[in-house]
Amino acid sequence: MSKASLIIVILGALALPACSSSVVETAKATPLTVLVSRAEAPTNPADTVIGTVRAARMHVVSSEQGGRVVALLADIGDRVTAGQVVARLDAAPLDLRVSAATAETTRAAATAAERSRHAERMRQLVADGTASPAELDAALAEVATARAALQLAKVQASQARRDRTLALVRAPANGVVAARPAMLSAILAPGAPVFEIEAHGDRLVSAVVPAAAAARLQPGTAVTFHSAGTMGQARLIGISARDNGAGGRDASFAVVAGAPAPGATVELMLPGGALSASASVPVAAILEGRDGSQSVRVVGAGNRLRDVPVRMLGLAGANAIVQGRLAAGDLIVAAGGEFLEAGFVVRPHFAAR
Repeated sequence: MSKASLIIVILGALALPACSSSVVETAKATPLTVLVSRAEAPTNPADTVIGTVRAARMHVVSSEQGGRVVALLADIGDRVTAGQVVARLDAAPLDLRVSAATAETTRAAATAAERSRHAERMRQLVADGTASPAELDAALAEVATARAALQLAKVQASQARRDRTLALVRAPANGVVAARPAMLSAILAPGAPVFEIEAHGDRLVSAVVPAAAAARLQPGTAVTFHSAGTMGQARLIGISARDNGAGGRDASFAVVAGAPAPGATVELMLPGGALSASASVPVAAILEGRDGSQSVRVVGAGNRLRDVPVRMLGLAGANAIVQGRLAAGDLIVAAGGEFLEAGFVVRPHFAAR
């Protein structure tokens, strides 16, 4: 490499940091169009959480025999009764097994009968002195073997007939179909699930409780809930000791009054000590730091971005209830904030409602 070429390469390398810095400064000075929305007053109080109702008992209806699904006779949401046929499997292979087992039973019965007659003739010959006792013993052993084969054939025929009945898949209990993992014409392995049925009876409510609120709860704590315009009551039966990674803890409540349907969404009112929520913002506006911290990007004076630390307390539909130095009316970056930086100048564009 010539001396002149080497000088050019060195000068180019020295210019790269300056170019990179120039790009960042240009991005900060040039307005970027960003999607924004205004922070709203929290419509969902911090001591109210959303829960989902589920049955305390779930029955998984499996294909004990396995085979090809030829009919699915129930759908998600259908009410079924114990013993009701909810699916049919292809019975042709099972019919062949029944026919083969029946034929084998007939053959074994004929063999056993022939061996018995032979043993009787041998007994007469021994009495007449024309056959030895050893020959009679051999004939009697053949009778025992034939009868054992007949008994085995009968058991196999009975098993084949039982397996034939398993082509009809029945609901094990009264309930509501919650899931239908099997598909029409699918070939199921023995034990593969066909339906999941939520049994009638006790109901549970699963919810994520903010960590601060969880600290006030103890097993047995009574809470009220709203569901489809009606009220009910539930008691806390369990709550996780660890954060679920989203600022809350998983909790289960047993319904003691009211009859919410499985799958229904309810609002749980936690007792006392309401947290001071600051605002409601779109969930997509919350930025997660590597250390687990949370923040939103606010459009400040001169349309310049600044970061505001927040803490998510819970969810209210598509919005998050947050606590921090944020107030209703503040202009925030609603989406794409992770691609921006504090100090950038932006051109706000409001999301269409």
